[in-house]
Amino acid sequence: MPLKGTHILLIDDDRAVLELVESALGHFGMNVHACSDGEQALTRLSAPGAPPFDLVISDINMDGMDGFEVIRQVKAIAPRLPVVLMTGQASVEYAIQALRLGAANLFVKPLALRDLVQSVFHLVDLHRDLRLGEDGLRGLVNERRHFLFRSDELDIPSLLRHLTDRMVPMGFASPANLDVIAMAIHEALVNALEHGNLELDSSLKGDLFVAEDPYTALRAARLADEHYASRLIEVKLALDTERYQLEISDEGPGFDTSHLATPPAGSNLGANFGRGLPLIQLIMDEVHFNEHGNQVRLVLRRK
Repeated sequence: MPLKGTHILLIDDDRAVLELVESALGHFGMNVHACSDGEQALTRLSAPGAPPFDLVISDINMDGMDGFEVIRQVKAIAPRLPVVLMTGQASVEYAIQALRLGAANLFVKPLALRDLVQSVFHLVDLHRDLRLGEDGLRGLVNERRHFLFRSDELDIPSLLRHLTDRMVPMGFASPANLDVIAMAIHEALVNALEHGNLELDSSLKGDLFVAEDPYTALRAARLADEHYASRLIEVKLALDTERYQLEISDEGPGFDTSHLATPPAGSNLGANFGRGLPLIQLIMDEVHFNEHGNQVRLVLRRK
Protein backbone atom coordinates (compact mmCIF):
# COMPACT_ATOMS: atom_id res chain seq x y z
CA MET A 1 0.00 0.00 0.00
CA PRO A 2 1.51 3.39 -0.96
CA LEU A 3 2.44 5.71 1.90
CA LYS A 4 1.86 9.04 0.19
CA GLY A 5 2.45 12.06 2.40
CA THR A 6 5.13 10.15 4.32
CA HIS A 7 8.44 11.93 4.87
CA ILE A 8 11.58 9.88 5.51
CA LEU A 9 14.91 11.48 6.48
CA LEU A 10 17.66 9.25 5.05
CA ILE A 11 21.34 9.66 6.03
CA ASP A 12 24.31 7.81 4.55
CA ASP A 13 27.68 8.94 3.19
CA ASP A 14 27.58 6.15 0.60
CA ARG A 15 25.85 7.50 -2.51
CA ALA A 16 24.99 4.00 -3.76
CA VAL A 17 23.13 3.17 -0.53
CA LEU A 18 21.28 6.50 -0.62
CA GLU A 19 20.10 5.83 -4.15
CA LEU A 20 19.14 2.22 -3.40
CA VAL A 21 17.04 3.02 -0.33
CA GLU A 22 15.57 6.18 -1.85
CA SER A 23 14.45 4.20 -4.90
CA ALA A 24 12.94 1.41 -2.78
CA LEU A 25 10.94 3.78 -0.55
CA GLY A 26 10.02 6.09 -3.41
CA HIS A 27 8.54 3.06 -5.19
CA PHE A 28 5.85 3.07 -2.49
CA GLY A 29 5.11 6.78 -2.75
CA MET A 30 7.23 8.00 0.16
CA ASN A 31 9.02 11.34 0.14
CA VAL A 32 12.67 10.59 0.86
CA HIS A 33 14.93 13.44 1.98
CA ALA A 34 18.42 12.09 1.33
CA CYS A 35 21.42 13.56 3.18
CA SER A 36 25.08 12.63 2.91
CA ASP A 37 25.95 13.47 6.53
CA GLY A 38 24.38 13.93 9.93
CA GLU A 39 24.90 17.68 10.17
CA GLN A 40 22.97 18.28 6.97
CA ALA A 41 20.16 15.99 8.14
CA LEU A 42 19.78 17.65 11.55
CA THR A 43 19.70 21.07 9.91
CA ARG A 44 16.90 19.87 7.66
CA LEU A 45 15.01 18.27 10.58
CA SER A 46 15.05 21.43 12.71
CA ALA A 47 14.59 23.97 9.91
CA PRO A 48 11.52 26.24 10.00
CA GLY A 49 8.92 24.87 7.64
CA ALA A 50 10.39 21.36 7.71
CA PRO A 51 7.89 18.66 6.73
CA PRO A 52 6.41 16.46 9.49
CA PHE A 53 8.97 13.66 9.35
CA ASP A 54 7.68 10.15 10.08
CA LEU A 55 11.00 8.31 10.33
CA VAL A 56 14.78 8.74 10.26
CA ILE A 57 17.04 6.11 8.68
CA SER A 58 20.75 6.54 9.29
CA ASP A 59 23.97 4.67 8.70
CA ILE A 60 26.14 4.23 11.80
CA ASN A 61 29.64 4.32 10.32
CA MET A 62 30.03 7.76 8.76
CA ASP A 63 32.79 10.35 8.77
CA GLY A 64 32.12 13.20 11.14
CA MET A 65 28.89 12.60 13.05
CA ASP A 66 28.24 8.85 13.30
CA GLY A 67 24.84 7.21 13.54
CA PHE A 68 24.92 6.93 17.32
CA GLU A 69 25.35 10.69 17.63
CA VAL A 70 22.63 11.17 15.00
CA ILE A 71 20.13 9.27 17.13
CA ARG A 72 21.09 11.27 20.26
CA GLN A 73 20.58 14.54 18.39
CA VAL A 74 17.33 13.42 16.73
CA LYS A 75 15.85 12.32 20.06
CA ALA A 76 16.82 15.68 21.58
CA ILE A 77 14.92 17.49 18.83
CA ALA A 78 11.98 15.07 18.40
CA PRO A 79 11.86 12.39 21.15
CA ARG A 80 8.95 10.53 19.57
CA LEU A 81 10.44 10.33 16.08
CA PRO A 82 11.55 6.74 15.38
CA VAL A 83 15.08 6.16 14.11
CA VAL A 84 16.29 3.10 12.21
CA LEU A 85 20.04 2.46 12.02
CA MET A 86 22.04 0.65 9.32
CA THR A 87 25.49 -0.86 9.74
CA GLY A 88 27.99 -3.12 8.07
CA GLN A 89 29.09 -4.39 11.49
CA ALA A 90 26.40 -6.73 12.78
CA SER A 91 27.83 -7.36 16.23
CA VAL A 92 25.75 -7.76 19.37
CA GLU A 93 27.61 -4.79 20.89
CA TYR A 94 26.39 -2.56 18.05
CA ALA A 95 22.83 -3.80 18.50
CA ILE A 96 22.89 -3.21 22.26
CA GLN A 97 24.24 0.32 21.88
CA ALA A 98 21.73 1.15 19.15
CA LEU A 99 18.77 -0.15 21.13
CA ARG A 100 19.85 1.56 24.34
CA LEU A 101 19.95 4.85 22.49
CA GLY A 102 16.39 4.26 21.27
CA ALA A 103 16.85 2.89 17.75
CA ALA A 104 13.59 1.35 16.58
CA ASN A 105 15.44 -1.23 14.48
CA LEU A 106 18.92 -2.13 13.25
CA PHE A 107 19.62 -3.37 9.73
CA VAL A 108 22.78 -5.03 8.51
CA LYS A 109 24.44 -4.18 5.20
CA PRO A 110 24.16 -5.41 2.53
CA LEU A 111 20.55 -4.44 3.12
CA ALA A 112 17.60 -6.81 2.84
CA LEU A 113 15.35 -4.24 1.17
CA ARG A 114 12.20 -6.23 1.73
CA ASP A 115 12.69 -6.29 5.51
CA LEU A 116 13.71 -2.63 5.58
CA VAL A 117 10.64 -1.48 3.66
CA GLN A 118 8.30 -3.61 5.79
CA SER A 119 9.85 -2.12 8.91
CA VAL A 120 9.33 1.40 7.52
CA PHE A 121 5.64 0.68 6.83
CA HIS A 122 5.19 -0.64 10.36
CA LEU A 123 7.04 2.19 12.10
CA VAL A 124 5.27 4.93 10.15
CA ASP A 125 1.88 3.55 11.21
CA LEU A 126 3.12 3.12 14.77
CA HIS A 127 4.48 6.66 14.93
CA ARG A 128 1.16 8.09 13.80
CA ASP A 129 -1.28 6.04 15.89
CA LEU A 130 0.37 4.38 18.87
CA ARG A 131 0.28 7.04 21.55
CA LEU A 132 -3.37 8.11 21.44
CA GLY A 133 -5.00 8.47 24.84
CA GLU A 134 -1.86 8.25 27.00
CA ASP A 135 -2.73 11.11 29.36
CA GLY A 136 -5.97 9.53 30.59
CA LEU A 137 -4.14 6.36 31.69
CA ARG A 138 -1.63 7.83 34.11
CA GLY A 139 -3.59 6.72 37.22
CA LEU A 140 -3.74 3.06 36.13
CA VAL A 141 -2.09 0.64 38.61
CA ASN A 142 -2.89 -2.83 37.19
CA GLU A 143 -4.68 -4.46 34.30
CA ARG A 144 -5.29 -7.85 32.66
CA ARG A 145 -6.18 -8.34 28.99
CA HIS A 146 -6.89 -11.60 27.21
CA PHE A 147 -7.19 -11.87 23.41
CA LEU A 148 -7.99 -14.87 21.21
CA PHE A 149 -7.81 -14.77 17.40
CA ARG A 150 -8.06 -17.14 14.48
CA SER A 151 -5.03 -16.82 12.22
CA ASP A 152 -7.13 -15.22 9.47
CA GLU A 153 -8.60 -12.67 11.91
CA LEU A 154 -5.44 -11.41 13.57
CA ASP A 155 -4.75 -7.71 12.86
CA ILE A 156 -1.26 -7.24 14.27
CA PRO A 157 -1.05 -3.39 14.01
CA SER A 158 -4.38 -2.95 15.83
CA LEU A 159 -3.48 -5.49 18.51
CA LEU A 160 -0.07 -3.89 18.96
CA ARG A 161 -1.69 -0.57 19.86
CA HIS A 162 -3.71 -2.30 22.60
CA LEU A 163 -0.61 -4.03 23.94
CA THR A 164 1.52 -0.88 24.15
CA ASP A 165 -0.87 1.96 25.02
CA ARG A 166 -0.20 1.53 28.78
CA MET A 167 3.58 1.45 28.56
CA VAL A 168 4.42 5.15 28.74
CA PRO A 169 1.77 6.11 31.34
CA MET A 170 2.86 3.24 33.62
CA GLY A 171 6.59 3.84 33.24
CA PHE A 172 7.65 0.78 31.22
CA ALA A 173 8.72 2.93 28.26
CA SER A 174 9.46 6.52 27.41
CA PRO A 175 8.32 8.34 24.27
CA ALA A 176 11.89 7.94 23.02
CA ASN A 177 12.04 4.13 23.25
CA LEU A 178 8.41 3.04 22.89
CA ASP A 179 8.97 2.19 19.22
CA VAL A 180 11.85 -0.11 20.16
CA ILE A 181 9.73 -2.17 22.55
CA ALA A 182 6.78 -2.19 20.14
CA MET A 183 9.06 -3.59 17.42
CA ALA A 184 10.03 -6.52 19.67
CA ILE A 185 6.37 -7.33 20.39
CA HIS A 186 5.56 -6.99 16.70
CA GLU A 187 8.29 -9.53 15.86
CA ALA A 188 6.88 -11.97 18.44
CA LEU A 189 3.36 -11.68 17.02
CA VAL A 190 4.59 -12.17 13.46
CA ASN A 191 6.57 -15.23 14.56
CA ALA A 192 3.48 -16.74 16.19
CA LEU A 193 1.31 -16.16 13.12
CA GLU A 194 3.65 -16.81 10.20
CA HIS A 195 6.24 -19.24 11.53
CA GLY A 196 3.94 -20.81 14.14
CA ASN A 197 0.39 -21.23 12.88
CA LEU A 198 1.09 -20.84 9.15
CA GLU A 199 4.40 -22.79 9.26
CA LEU A 200 6.13 -20.46 6.79
CA ASP A 201 9.87 -20.65 6.14
CA SER A 202 11.71 -17.32 5.81
CA SER A 203 13.90 -18.79 3.08
CA LEU A 204 10.91 -18.47 0.72
CA LYS A 205 11.03 -14.65 0.83
CA GLY A 206 11.84 -13.27 -2.58
CA ASP A 207 12.77 -9.96 -4.15
CA LEU A 208 11.06 -6.84 -2.87
CA PHE A 209 9.76 -5.68 -6.25
CA VAL A 210 8.23 -8.89 -7.61
CA ALA A 211 4.45 -8.90 -7.78
CA GLU A 212 4.12 -11.95 -5.54
CA ASP A 213 6.99 -13.95 -4.11
CA PRO A 214 6.70 -17.57 -2.86
CA TYR A 215 6.48 -16.49 0.79
CA THR A 216 3.61 -14.05 0.18
CA ALA A 217 1.78 -16.53 -2.08
CA LEU A 218 2.03 -19.35 0.46
CA ARG A 219 0.98 -17.02 3.28
CA ALA A 220 -2.18 -16.07 1.37
CA ALA A 221 -2.91 -19.70 0.48
CA ARG A 222 -2.60 -20.85 4.08
CA LEU A 223 -4.77 -18.04 5.38
CA ALA A 224 -7.43 -19.30 2.95
CA ASP A 225 -6.94 -22.93 4.07
CA GLU A 226 -9.18 -23.78 7.05
CA HIS A 227 -6.55 -26.13 8.48
CA TYR A 228 -4.18 -23.19 9.04
CA ALA A 229 -6.69 -20.32 9.20
CA SER A 230 -8.59 -21.85 12.13
CA ARG A 231 -5.51 -22.19 14.31
CA LEU A 232 -5.69 -19.83 17.24
CA ILE A 233 -3.32 -17.25 18.64
CA GLU A 234 -3.84 -16.45 22.32
CA VAL A 235 -2.40 -13.28 23.85
CA LYS A 236 -2.44 -12.55 27.57
CA LEU A 237 -1.27 -9.24 29.01
CA ALA A 238 -0.73 -8.68 32.73
CA LEU A 239 0.75 -5.50 34.10
CA ASP A 240 1.04 -3.68 37.40
CA THR A 241 3.24 -0.91 38.73
CA GLU A 242 6.38 -3.09 38.62
CA ARG A 243 6.01 -5.67 35.83
CA TYR A 244 4.73 -5.91 32.26
CA GLN A 245 4.19 -9.52 31.12
CA LEU A 246 2.98 -10.60 27.70
CA GLU A 247 2.29 -14.24 26.82
CA ILE A 248 1.79 -15.19 23.15
CA SER A 249 0.72 -18.75 22.26
CA ASP A 250 0.10 -20.33 18.87
CA GLU A 251 -1.14 -23.74 17.72
CA GLY A 252 1.75 -24.48 15.38
CA PRO A 253 4.15 -27.42 15.79
CA GLY A 254 6.63 -25.32 17.77
CA PHE A 255 10.40 -25.67 17.56
CA ASP A 256 13.35 -26.96 19.54
CA THR A 257 14.17 -24.32 22.13
CA SER A 258 17.03 -26.21 23.80
CA HIS A 259 19.71 -24.30 21.85
CA LEU A 260 18.30 -20.85 22.46
CA ALA A 261 20.38 -18.32 24.33
CA THR A 262 20.86 -14.57 24.30
CA PRO A 263 23.40 -13.80 21.55
CA PRO A 264 26.83 -13.62 23.20
CA ALA A 265 29.14 -10.66 22.88
CA GLY A 266 31.02 -10.65 19.59
CA SER A 267 28.29 -12.56 17.73
CA ASN A 268 27.15 -11.56 14.27
CA LEU A 269 23.38 -11.09 14.41
CA GLY A 270 22.67 -11.55 10.73
CA ALA A 271 24.90 -14.55 10.10
CA ASN A 272 24.50 -16.50 13.30
CA PHE A 273 21.04 -15.83 14.66
CA GLY A 274 18.63 -14.35 12.12
CA ARG A 275 16.82 -11.14 13.06
CA GLY A 276 13.61 -11.43 15.07
CA LEU A 277 14.49 -13.45 18.14
CA PRO A 278 17.87 -11.82 18.91
CA LEU A 279 16.26 -8.38 18.81
CA ILE A 280 13.47 -9.54 21.12
CA GLN A 281 16.03 -10.96 23.55
CA LEU A 282 18.08 -7.78 23.52
CA ILE A 283 15.09 -5.50 24.08
CA MET A 284 13.04 -7.37 26.69
CA ASP A 285 14.22 -8.00 30.26
CA GLU A 286 13.13 -11.65 30.10
CA VAL A 287 12.17 -14.00 27.26
CA HIS A 288 10.90 -17.49 28.08
CA PHE A 289 9.58 -20.28 25.81
CA ASN A 290 7.53 -23.28 26.83
CA GLU A 291 8.95 -26.75 26.19
CA HIS A 292 7.10 -27.11 22.89
CA GLY A 293 8.32 -23.81 21.45
CA ASN A 294 4.82 -22.51 20.65
CA GLN A 295 4.47 -20.06 23.54
CA VAL A 296 6.69 -17.12 24.44
CA ARG A 297 6.53 -14.98 27.57
CA LEU A 298 8.00 -11.48 27.35
CA VAL A 299 8.70 -9.50 30.50
CA LEU A 300 9.63 -5.88 31.15
CA ARG A 301 10.39 -4.53 34.61
CA ARG A 302 9.73 -0.93 35.47
CA LYS A 303 12.98 0.99 35.45
